[in-house]
Amino acid sequence: MSREIENIFPLSPMQQGMLFESLYAPDGGAGIVQLCYTVEGPLDRALLQRAWERAVERHGILRTGFHWERLDRPLQVVHRKAALDLTVHDWTLLSTDAQEVALRELLRDDRRRSFALSRPPLMRLYLLRRAAGLHTIIISHHHLLLDGWSTGLLLREVVGVYEAEAAGLPIHLPAPPPYADYITWLQRQDL
Repeated sequence: MSREIENIFPLSPMQQGMLFESLYAPDGGAGIVQLCYTVEGPLDRALLQRAWERAVERHGILRTGFHWERLDRPLQVVHRKAALDLTVHDWTLLSTDAQEVALRELLRDDRRRSFALSRPPLMRLYLLRRAAGLHTIIISHHHLLLDGWSTGLLLREVVGVYEAEAAGLPIHLPAPPPYADYITWLQRQDL
């Protein structure tokens, strides 16, 4: 295995279906999940970036790309590293109505961008400064990575890391179970 690659394994049946849908309609935004959160109060951009970087380091699925061309079956490739960017927009000079229009346009354009499925991370983050002490965080990712349940767990972890770092507290997180273990378990099941 290459030094840049941590693991390679097949997709789950659900992931195979999502990959098919994404390839069947590549420009339709199939499989793109966009989450918007409003944060009131002070927000430290650097801490937010570090909390997400730590999540990417901890969870292989956030460093995973998907490959299917010239293969008998699609594979997910977990990279050792992936850089997750946080795009910041300062909309404090825009009216509330203009901010809502800009938000709709950003979400539309982000969905149209889709993702290059073989190049992780299949996630984008946006931080919109709307007013003093008022921010919107947008998390855009491909559904191949996370379902609703795991998204909630990931967000709870990121918020916990952010809050602990902001308070200067040590962070102790148990090692997450590798997704490859789930795939191995699935393959042993009698379908």
